Amino acid sequence: MTGLESIINQIAGDAKQEAEGVLAEAREKAGNAAAQAKEEAQRQAKAVLQKAEQEAQETRDRAASAAQLEKRNRMLAFKQELIHSAIASARAGLEEAPDKEYFNTLLQLYTRFAQEGQGEMRLSARDLKRLPDDFLARMKKAVPGADLHISPKPCDIENGFLLVYGGMDINCTFQAVFEDAYDELRDAAGRLLFPAE
Repeated sequence: MTGLESIINQIAGDAKQEAEGVLAEAREKAGNAAAQAKEEAQRQAKAVLQKAEQEAQETRDRAASAAQLEKRNRMLAFKQELIHSAIASARAGLEEAPDKEYFNTLLQLYTRFAQEGQGEMRLSARDLKRLPDDFLARMKKAVPGADLHISPKPCDIENGFLLVYGGMDINCTFQAVFEDAYDELRDAAGRLLFPAE
């Protein structure tokens, strides 16, 4: 082999060795890049999975909260309906009471709302027809300072009475009394119907 061939072989050998080094380095870099890409992909997949699990849990929590709220609202509506029904039943009981009990209730209302001075009690046509003979005497005894008489003319009301003092009317119909006392009645009925709460 000549010197030239020896140099060419030397250069070819060096080039081959250098190419193998470059190729090995490229393979190592590619392996490292693939490993890093795999790690990054796994990290991103884990992050996506965690986010999806968190969103799913938040969705479950919101659904549970909405269901609880709906349940509370329905229970509150049911309780209010029961309370309203109890109040309506109590009012109907007073309206439909036997005459003696009915007029005892009217006397209690009169005692509560009557004022001193001259005035007039106005009753419905139905109540005038069934008015006990001693009712006026019982009124005078219950509130001695009040000088009221019972109007013989029927008033356009269903039950209860109106007290008229000059230009001032006091509405003592059951509807008015129950409306005025509705909040108190609602609270009392609630305590009776739902004592544990």
